[in-house]
Amino acid sequence: MKIWILASEKEFSNYANQRYKNAAHDHDIDLTLVAPEDIEIVVTQGDQRSISYKGDPINIPDCLIPRMGSHTTYYALAIIRQLERLGVLVLNKASSIERAKDKLATLQHLAANKVPLPKTMLAKFPVDMDLVEKEFSYPLIMKAVSGMQGKGVFLCEDRKKLKEFLDLIDLSEDSKLNIIFQEFIATSKGRDIRVFVVGGKAIGAMMRKAKKGDFRANVHAGGSAEKYALTPEAEKLAGRLATLMDLDIAGVDLLLDKSGFTVCEINSGPGFEGFERVTDIDVVEAVIKHIKHRLRPAKK
Repeated sequence: MKIWILASEKEFSNYANQRYKNAAHDHDIDLTLVAPEDIEIVVTQGDQRSISYKGDPINIPDCLIPRMGSHTTYYALAIIRQLERLGVLVLNKASSIERAKDKLATLQHLAANKVPLPKTMLAKFPVDMDLVEKEFSYPLIMKAVSGMQGKGVFLCEDRKKLKEFLDLIDLSEDSKLNIIFQEFIATSKGRDIRVFVVGGKAIGAMMRKAKKGDFRANVHAGGSAEKYALTPEAEKLAGRLATLMDLDIAGVDLLLDKSGFTVCEINSGPGFEGFERVTDIDVVEAVIKHIKHRLRPAKK
């Protein structure tokens, strides 16, 4: 079995990619780490030579695992789509990654499917603060539409703090910056549940807790994590969310609401170093098992 992992070259040595590399050796899998900039695509009719690697023709893999998450570029998406068209099993598909990158598009899709989620509003500049305050009470969350690892997320405790953040955005003069306002779930302040889903099934979960003085329950933001015993409700919801987003591999972040759980975010390229450390669950083994199942010839 031949597998490609599509990742930025600077991420080749990160924990997740090295775990895949080591596991491939144990399973006798031919695995190659591939950077988008090393691939050339030529759109032709059903010709496998439409993919080349570092300028040379190359046999396409049986499976592609894109691992760029919210940093997936237009070019990387084009590569993923091309391999999909050539019949490669892709985990996850380009359309699913593209939607998951956009927090608002994700929430719009989930809302249409009656999934519990925080009230959210897309900012229109210049921002009508009176309208924001009509829809939300303080504190409220302000997020960049595309972001990861807790970056681009702010807590606005009052009108003064909100204005300060908006003034900073005005100073940046970044016309491409898209912001959403979101209801703050007070019962989940400083903590959330990360559920790892493979093939539509939750394989385990951890609770993340913010460091002192922070509200972002994210290990990359300095928080901590511990194993979390999945409840039937959380397990069912996480599996449903990944299926709705058409993600074979997903990191589903849930907030603890008064009535149960509500959606925070869904990640298409989740890291799992902290997850494996606190849960003792082998993520890569679960993914390889899922790949072998998907590639198994159908019974006649």
